[in-house]
Amino acid sequence: MIAEGYPLQESVLLDSGATLHIFRDTKRMKSLRAAPIGDFLWSGTTQVPIDGYGEARIILKSGDGSPTYLTLYNVALCTALTTNLVSFSKLRKRGYWWDTKPGNNCLRRADGSYLGEVEEINGQQVLEYRTSYEPAATLRAALIAEVSSKPRQRKQHTSWTHRRPLKGDSLTWHKRLGHPGPEVLRYLTTASRGVRIKGDTPQGPRRITTVNCDACGTAKAHRLIRRAPREATARARPGDRIAIDFHPLTLGYAGYTSVCILTDRASGYSWDYYLTERSTPTLRSMIQSFLRMLEVQYSIKVKVIECDNEIIDIHTRVADDIRERGIICEPSAPNTQAQNGGAERVAAVIIEKSRAMRIAAKLPAYLWPEIMKAATYLYNRTPSLRRDRKTPYEIFHSASREPGDPTAKPDLAHLRSYGCKAFALTADTQLRRKRLQKQAPRAWIGFLIGYTSSNSFRIWNPLQKEILTMRDVTFNEQQHFDGHIESLRDDLLQADLEAIQKRIQELISIQEQPSQWATQLPDEEYEEVLNDEDRPCSDQLAQQDASTSEEDQHAKLPPRGEEGDGSASEYTTSRFEVLPTPPPSPPTAFFHAEAFGLDVKGRGGSVGEKSSTPARRRQRISFKAAFLAGGIQAPKHRHRSTCQIMTDGVATPVSSRAGGGRNKPLLPPQYKGKEQHIVGIHWSLLEKLPSSHMQIKSHQYRDAILEAEKAHLQSHKQSNSWEEVAKSMARGRQILGCHWVYTYKLDKHGRLVKIKARLVIRGDQQDKDERDTYAATLAGMSFRTLVALANRFDYEMLQYDAVNAFVHATIDEDIYMEMPMGYRKEGRILKLRKALYGLRRSPLLWQKHFEKGLIRTGFQRVPGEDCCWLHGDIIFFFYVDDCVLCFPETMKKEATKLMGDLQMIYHIEGGQPLQWFLGIEVIRDRPTRRLWLSQSVYVDKMKRLLPDVMQIPNKVIPMTQEELLPYEGIASPGSTNSYQRKVGTLMYAAVMTRPDIAFASSRLARFNQNPGPLHHKAADRVIWYLLQTRGHSLEFGSEPGSEEDGLQVASDASFGDNSLDRRSSQAFTMRLFGGITSWKANKQDTVTTSTTEAELLALSQAAKEALFASRLLSAMKIDLSAPTARRRTAQPSRVTIECDNKQTIRLVKEELIKLRTKLRHVDIHNHWLRQEITQGRIDVVYTSSAQLLADGFTKALPSDKFELFMQRLRLADLSEKLGMNRRRELEEEL
Repeated sequence: MIAEGYPLQESVLLDSGATLHIFRDTKRMKSLRAAPIGDFLWSGTTQVPIDGYGEARIILKSGDGSPTYLTLYNVALCTALTTNLVSFSKLRKRGYWWDTKPGNNCLRRADGSYLGEVEEINGQQVLEYRTSYEPAATLRAALIAEVSSKPRQRKQHTSWTHRRPLKGDSLTWHKRLGHPGPEVLRYLTTASRGVRIKGDTPQGPRRITTVNCDACGTAKAHRLIRRAPREATARARPGDRIAIDFHPLTLGYAGYTSVCILTDRASGYSWDYYLTERSTPTLRSMIQSFLRMLEVQYSIKVKVIECDNEIIDIHTRVADDIRERGIICEPSAPNTQAQNGGAERVAAVIIEKSRAMRIAAKLPAYLWPEIMKAATYLYNRTPSLRRDRKTPYEIFHSASREPGDPTAKPDLAHLRSYGCKAFALTADTQLRRKRLQKQAPRAWIGFLIGYTSSNSFRIWNPLQKEILTMRDVTFNEQQHFDGHIESLRDDLLQADLEAIQKRIQELISIQEQPSQWATQLPDEEYEEVLNDEDRPCSDQLAQQDASTSEEDQHAKLPPRGEEGDGSASEYTTSRFEVLPTPPPSPPTAFFHAEAFGLDVKGRGGSVGEKSSTPARRRQRISFKAAFLAGGIQAPKHRHRSTCQIMTDGVATPVSSRAGGGRNKPLLPPQYKGKEQHIVGIHWSLLEKLPSSHMQIKSHQYRDAILEAEKAHLQSHKQSNSWEEVAKSMARGRQILGCHWVYTYKLDKHGRLVKIKARLVIRGDQQDKDERDTYAATLAGMSFRTLVALANRFDYEMLQYDAVNAFVHATIDEDIYMEMPMGYRKEGRILKLRKALYGLRRSPLLWQKHFEKGLIRTGFQRVPGEDCCWLHGDIIFFFYVDDCVLCFPETMKKEATKLMGDLQMIYHIEGGQPLQWFLGIEVIRDRPTRRLWLSQSVYVDKMKRLLPDVMQIPNKVIPMTQEELLPYEGIASPGSTNSYQRKVGTLMYAAVMTRPDIAFASSRLARFNQNPGPLHHKAADRVIWYLLQTRGHSLEFGSEPGSEEDGLQVASDASFGDNSLDRRSSQAFTMRLFGGITSWKANKQDTVTTSTTEAELLALSQAAKEALFASRLLSAMKIDLSAPTARRRTAQPSRVTIECDNKQTIRLVKEELIKLRTKLRHVDIHNHWLRQEITQGRIDVVYTSSAQLLADGFTKALPSDKFELFMQRLRLADLSEKLGMNRRRELEEEL
């Protein structure tokens, strides 16, 4: 209310509690309007009526005293109030803020610029101070007069003079100079120019020290270390006081993630323990083993254990075990590792030593466990000035031996330069095996990486990425590992001097490899997996025998400490490691060539090829590289630099990684200067082919490459693929470029058949138009159905290859191409007549041309499958240029005539039993009517997608039950590309022969655009699972008349299991003649509101696929309606679908049950299913979830249920059979 005589009556106050601006004088208001009747505000407990609303303008003082206007809107007029109030909350909404930092009291704009001063008068914050009412113009004039009344003085400092000295008090200069120490300010004025310090520099308690300045106090705090040793340490004897120190590191060799250093405080002797996890059971076992070792070996009982708070606070059971033994546990203060003193310093010295050793030896970082073992071993044997020039080894062992015993001092005669080259005897030499192979190397090349005793060494094999304990080793201390794997390969190749070694190398390349990735329980004894075939000399040695002598088995054990040095237990129960990353299985030629970018067709020659052994050429097995999922054919020609296998942790020269140069393998002497006679050489001895014609001149196989180019051009001349015309004829037309692609053509054992050159047109330069380019390819479901049918009725299956398929088709447009590089003529180009590789429409033109040839021969297309054709009981299907002919034995003569007619039209080679198709191996046991589809070779090459080291999962299942969520960060392009390669590789296996990873692959594919570390880890787990189960193959076969002798379909859904969008997962499976032929695991397109609706959509999807399969079987004259399936003309039989939801079954089968839903698409699916059931085309029966095959496609199963799921899928382990096939093929070849 009005208080007469109030000094701030006419002033404007800043009020942080007011909710609106309030003025008391109508003279200060503009655009005034009456307030609605009843408007009021509270002043304490009194209601003050609001007379009106309008605008008001106040004048603020700027930094230099000049006036600044501020206009206020929606100001309430209350003539009954004492003063004028400005609401700070209103100002803040308009972007103004009140700066109340020390030394400041002002209003600022949102950008921090100065708006006006706030004065504190009579305890109030005043924006505009007036003693009486004055018009705004009068007040503004007074402020201007106040500023202008000061006498104008000549400026002493202008742009032509030196800058004015900068003034400020000691605190200001302390901030300006970035918080220096107090002594700096005392000499600042004499040590610099342009400085003026107001007042004296504070001294005494007011001096600006670390604790007087908050910023200095928080920024310059440091540890207060007391370096005096604990009193009891000086009196301790060796073994009395043990200090424990843990150090986490990156994931290392054998899955180690941390190291534990235990140090004897009296002697400084240290023991190193390597852990894959720092759990309570692990630490308990480690400490128990350590204490037992000291007691048994040295009769030492530890009295005190010094440790940090991890054991006390986190692993309390470990601390209890220590106290139960009567040992005092002395923890350090929290976050004060310096109190660990000796242990901290010793560990720092060991880590520093290991770092220097690794850098000098150029070893990969992931080998840090082995490097730290060696560093600890050497530290214990290094004299110390602090310990009177004695070694920790001597001080520790002297306590348990007689005075003057010379064995107390360490023997260093066995030490060698760390990381030097080592020549270790092979197991065959040690065990005197294969003594008839006089030319075989007696040693393999490795590098010294550690010691286990005075006569046992740890040798690293960089090629096979394994570490072996060896005794019979010779060292070259002048040579060390240079980080280049190719140089090591050259060294190994120089040892291969005789032709017989090449034959032995071929023998090894197809030997069967024992199952890899074998897991080991945490409490099992560690044992290295040694295979001589996987050592650097694997290309000269045969596979090691399964049975080895006791001496050889001892060489495989983990490293032991020196006898009596107290380090034995560190390599026993405390290692807690899984098996190291094993070497890859010796692959077939397909894997070799795919890994090194080689073309793998393995078939007979192309047009114009002349071979001296045509019969032998026809016996070669045909197979192709794998294709991407979804029916897209992978490129057949890949530059080696794009798929170079990188050795884990080893630097590879730029030339081998990026194609900047060539690595020339050293050929055996018998091939020197005979590049034109290189047929039969193993792929590992071949030089990388050039990427362009310009690089041929410097290539050692230039003559063979030029001959291949000429042969290819001659084949085009015979096919009349183009005509040579003047360049002027293409005026106004596009002229496409072309380039040469060179590949090695290998046989199934990886030996060179010939060098192949292919001219590829630059279809990527071709203008796009509206013409169709789609060419149908054989679906995976159709392929499995056809092989199941052929196995059920015991049909012959022969494989053929259409050579130079595309050039058979004539193009229907004018296309011009530059002449090939190396054969160009001035002013001349080529006008194409035939479809060349690389054109957009070449696949479609070939398919149309091939279909005409099939029709002319007498085949008829199967409705619904463009790549499958029939001629009576003879079935012919193809994928681009890979063809398979199926027929009963009784129709062999007719089938032979049909293929002869087809070969009159096309150049088709082959006729051997089907063994490879699209990278899938077909294994058949005709007496028992069993057939298997295997992708073991394809799975083998997945190993290169795994990281250098990875944590091995505890259970052999592809995916855990924890849901994967989107990555919140942003993945790098490299990470995204790597993840997409992994998922794409997995998808091909998932859609062809490995339904056990269908659910996992479907989940992983959802994160292709932005994968995170967890997604990479999940993808690596699936790859690891496949490598473990690489021999698992899809089995087909059923007893005639049994329940499996027909078509079984199942559907399932997991309601709302995707937490992000709450869509349900669905799946279906289809089994034909005992083998699963079709499956799908995906997420539904829409959200459903109940389990019944989700199951209904899954059932609809399964029904559609089942009807297609039924019609396909009917088109191929398969009658499933009879008790025993037989081949005869019949209508599509009724399909029975299994479902585990009774409500869904009632919904689609019973008349009285109706679905009540507002989702139209769900209602449509319901009506369609009822229609198909009513018309007898499908039927739905109940099967429990535990027996439903599709259940494993909608969720991640635990290990016990997953084993049952694998049994129902009939994925059989054929590792032994596959190995026998490899050996039999070699025997037939030899």
